[in-house]
Amino acid sequence: MPVGRGRTVLGGGVLGAAAATLYAIIRPMLPPLRHISPLLAARSRAALNFLTAHGGLLACALFLLAGLVLAGDYGISSDQDIQREIAIANLNYILGQGDGIPVAADRDEMAFSDRLYGVAFELPLLLAERALGLEDYYYIHRLRLTLTHLFFIVGGFFCYRLACHLFHNRLLALFALLIFLLH
Repeated sequence: MPVGRGRTVLGGGVLGAAAATLYAIIRPMLPPLRHISPLLAARSRAALNFLTAHGGLLACALFLLAGLVLAGDYGISSDQDIQREIAIANLNYILGQGDGIPVAADRDEMAFSDRLYGVAFELPLLLAERALGLEDYYYIHRLRLTLTHLFFIVGGFFCYRLACHLFHNRLLALFALLIFLLH
């Protein structure tokens, strides 16, 4: 559906028609652009250009800062201890100090029930914990939450970069990033 100067909003189809209908409803409520001062219009364009150019990085930085500030308020998930035990058991197995079965697991079973969980993420968390020499569970938990959030933000940034590459539109990529970060 054409909107304005022959442009389409979100392509065709049902979504495009819905967007065009919404635009047609909202447009009469907006003041004409010729009544806005040229200085304000120039500032708005400059702000939009800045947001378009750096929006993904700003959103990632904002969510990183929010996560670092709020990390102390997160609760402990029910599988936190299990995941840490799996990482400890696998590290001991790699170092030749154990049989790969966590201490808390039932040794009568041929294989412990959580053996299918991977350690690709848990093992680096355990290595960071050991490198920092953390013993107190509170600080171990805070470190795990902080590194998990950092990993999530890095994933969000690469989601933004991928969306930039796929859509060739930074505003759509920013929208994809916000969907990823706010899910």
